Amino acid sequence: MKTFTFDELLKKREQREADQCRIGQIPVPESGRSLKARMPDKREVLSLYGEFAGASGPLDALEVGKHALYACCPQLQDKALQQTLGTEQDPMRTLDELFTVRELDAMGGEALRFLRLLPEEKKDGGEEPPAAGEAVKN
Repeated sequence: MKTFTFDELLKKREQREADQCRIGQIPVPESGRSLKARMPDKREVLSLYGEFAGASGPLDALEVGKHALYACCPQLQDKALQQTLGTEQDPMRTLDELFTVRELDAMGGEALRFLRLLPEEKKDGGEEPPAAGEAVKN
């Protein structure tokens, strides 16, 4: 196994800093549309990681995915949207009002990949695809 060089370690640090400003999109299945995504603060990501590690079945995993989706998509946190949907007392209900369980499952997985809590899905050839709609804000 190779070890990191000094320059490689510095480059790794630069990548970590860029990850903190990461922006992208979460596709909504079968709609041809997406939600804007941004990396939440480190505390929120660590909380989601703990929740993810404690998930013990499919329903727990679905809830973690929903929390990840809500955390990284500012459009879902819009107070006017929540007021219109009647979900301002329980903002997480916004997701249930807008999306089916199947959509939430797929989008939650995408959100967890966006947050780098799940690995990117592999293409048929075994190599990782570039993250769709991803950009880094400088």
